[in-house]
Amino acid sequence: MAERRIFTSILKLSFLILVIIFQLVFIALIYGTIHKFYIYYFALFEIINLISVIHLNYKDKNASYKISWILLILLIPVIGVLIYILSRIGINHNFRRINKLKMDKSVLIDENQQTLSDLKKKNKVRYNETRLIKNISNCITYSNTKVDYFPSGEEMYKKLIVELKKAKKFIFLEYFIISDGQMWNNIFEILKKKADSGVEVRILVDYIGSLFVFPKNLKKSAKAHNIKLKIFNPFKIMLNFMLNYRDHRKITIIDGRIAFNGGINIGDEYINLYKKYGYWKDMSICLHGQAVYSFTIMFLKMWQSIIKKREDFKKYKFIADNTAKNTNNGIVIPYYSGPVKQDEIAEDIYINIINSAKDYIYITTPYLVIGHEIILALCLAAKKGVDVRIITPSIPDKKIIQILTRSHYDKLLEAGVKIYEYTPGFIHGKVFLSDNECAIVGTINMDYRSLFLHFECATYMYGVPAIKDIYKDLMNTIETSNEIQENVWKNRNLIKKIIESILRMFAPLV
Repeated sequence: MAERRIFTSILKLSFLILVIIFQLVFIALIYGTIHKFYIYYFALFEIINLISVIHLNYKDKNASYKISWILLILLIPVIGVLIYILSRIGINHNFRRINKLKMDKSVLIDENQQTLSDLKKKNKVRYNETRLIKNISNCITYSNTKVDYFPSGEEMYKKLIVELKKAKKFIFLEYFIISDGQMWNNIFEILKKKADSGVEVRILVDYIGSLFVFPKNLKKSAKAHNIKLKIFNPFKIMLNFMLNYRDHRKITIIDGRIAFNGGINIGDEYINLYKKYGYWKDMSICLHGQAVYSFTIMFLKMWQSIIKKREDFKKYKFIADNTAKNTNNGIVIPYYSGPVKQDEIAEDIYINIINSAKDYIYITTPYLVIGHEIILALCLAAKKGVDVRIITPSIPDKKIIQILTRSHYDKLLEAGVKIYEYTPGFIHGKVFLSDNECAIVGTINMDYRSLFLHFECATYMYGVPAIKDIYKDLMNTIETSNEIQENVWKNRNLIKKIIESILRMFAPLV
């Protein structure tokens, strides 16, 4: 297994080098054919550069994102502007179809107005939070859903296997990574048996996320067992910067009654069968009840965008039993974000929770590559006396991302934010917890790709019993982490500071 991972890593690097070489040769050939008309060529690209910068300033809201693109365009005018133009074509042309095929509104579940009215009287801040999520993501509030929290991939995996074996109607899987190995083999054996017995099984997997680890002969085997398999945004041509926009979600939906969501992909490292970066700590949840339907809608909308045909959403609408309807499990809102949305949903919801925190806000994230807006929110929260703690990995999966993550420590530490690095290994969970009241668990990292470029999903929770489990897990995680001391951090090597500063200018493009 280790040898295969090394081999695939070499393949990845070789592939990227070939792409870069191809593009440089392509640009050189173009230049070689028109060098006699250099003045006109230069003037043309200056005009294109200017138009691109104006378009960038008009379209994109995030200041850090704008600055990075402008720097790239100014430093390498030809290649930089081509990359920008192709990236805009990618999102405008390729993914508008995701929202193009509309659903019959009758398939949606109406919000319980009594629940919202009670919440408004009890906690206006959290009520406003639910209205924000609904207004920017069109995802509704549920009050009849039970939540289980898993502090590790191993625990989630055990529950997943049990629930997959119970499936009677359908199983939907949507993952960024499906990697060959024991975890996948065990899951796929269940899927084949279920499909053979008449259960509808669909698998949606991201092309780039699974490019070098995708199980061999999966397409052939899936077809043989009548399992539907679709690849999200496959690579078609070499000059394809649409590859930026990935399906980073991790969802399993079973019969519409239960859904799993969190940071865990399907791969042996996620359940520590394979030690890749020390102990891999991940977090996830499963929902039981009506809120699962929001995940079903997410999956079917993405699926129909690929097949370009309308789905029968009503067919997969779960009707909760009386037990689920009458249990007091707090409030649950599964929601999603992505580059086709006008609002920057993921960032807006994170910032709102930070701003509304009264006592504490605890965060775990594998990557802390953030812009001015979130940095400002975190710093202001700490300065007004909120206990702000962030847990990042001590052992990184990408060294350059750890450098970028650490480049933000100075400002945060100076404001009073406490930063911990998880020493046993790599922490991949994406968790927000505030004031023992609300929490978010999902797929959304605190980096530019998750916040602005990827299709993501998460679950907002208020007043659910599982929040106590999340708090306990984060306290245990902090105990096994190393706190970064401000005085020590400021005295680190000057060269490191310079490298961090340079890389941070291009952080949104990494």
